[in-house]
Amino acid sequence: MRGQRGVSSVVATVLLIAVVLVVAVAAGNFALSFADSTQEPAPQVHASMAPVEASDGYLNITKNGGDELRVSELEIQIRNASGGGTVRLVDLPASGGLGGSNLEGDGGMVDNGSGVIVGGSGVEWTAGDEIGVRLPNVKSGDRIVVRIIHPETDSIVWEDMVTVS
Repeated sequence: MRGQRGVSSVVATVLLIAVVLVVAVAAGNFALSFADSTQEPAPQVHASMAPVEASDGYLNITKNGGDELRVSELEIQIRNASGGGTVRLVDLPASGGLGGSNLEGDGGMVDNGSGVIVGGSGVEWTAGDEIGVRLPNVKSGDRIVVRIIHPETDSIVWEDMVTVS
């Protein structure tokens, strides 16, 4: 009887160590997979939007500061919250007009001949540069919501609303 007790305590110790090792490996595996799934933080953008006049419909966003971004890394969503449509400007060119491949949604909201960068270097959106488009169908009283989206981090880096006067 005495010999069996010694064996059972050794077996119990080995089993306990095995269970602890399995739990430790599982916890380590979970921690490593969680660390791999984290992504870079979204860039910071400080900007302001000029008032939109119904007479010309120009929407200009001036970057006041924040991280330097390439225009091609951004998407711009423009929504007429007063019952109008929504358009998303994608695959932005550094300069020149917008083509059909640059517009998702209600393409009639934006004048296709609009340039994307009004002032600045054209490729990088830095402090003092403006992004501008023309909204030909806005009316006085329309509320326009603009979002600048950074698709790489799937985040909205800037959002504001303006009422057309």
